[in-house]
Amino acid sequence: MEQALNAIAATSVVGVLLGHGVSNMSGFTFEGYSFSPSVLSLMAYEIRDGRMGVTYSSKIGTKAIYNSTENNLYLGFLNASSESRRALVVHEVTHAVCDFQAKKMDVAQSESIAYIAQCLYARANSTSNDPDARLYSDDEAKDKVFEIGWRIAGKIIDGGAVDSGDCVDMRAAVKGHPYYASNASSSAGYDGY
Repeated sequence: MEQALNAIAATSVVGVLLGHGVSNMSGFTFEGYSFSPSVLSLMAYEIRDGRMGVTYSSKIGTKAIYNSTENNLYLGFLNASSESRRALVVHEVTHAVCDFQAKKMDVAQSESIAYIAQCLYARANSTSNDPDARLYSDDEAKDKVFEIGWRIAGKIIDGGAVDSGDCVDMRAAVKGHPYYASNASSSAGYDGY
């Protein structure tokens, strides 16, 4: 049963990575790291070839977590059936991309890149014409990453580039997030395959 659930979750992730939503995204550079959405699509083959695992876990609620030590994505849901869940998959697989590339970065940079990618996916694929209908959290400290990420995503979609002020704002939002406040300057621990 567990193996069947993991296969369903993996199929859902691959569907997101190979879906039209990723092709709607634009690339960007954050503090010297160039993110290309085409690399997200390539991660589908890492899953298919067994170099990256996908595990369904009801214990993590509706979250998703990428573990760089195990090269494994844990999902608290079987199907990425909403835009916000698909965007969350993009966030976590962005971490996997950085890990597989063995990029040296701290947690604040890693999370900044992932939140921008998440917001970029959601904003580029939004069916709403309201730019304020964004990803959010009811917790103000957690919501700041979405607020800043959404603004930066809009700038990228409009053909702009991430500037040094955007980097400062995004890093500050990550450092203020309760999940990352204590380890924002620690190494993200990306070690390749």
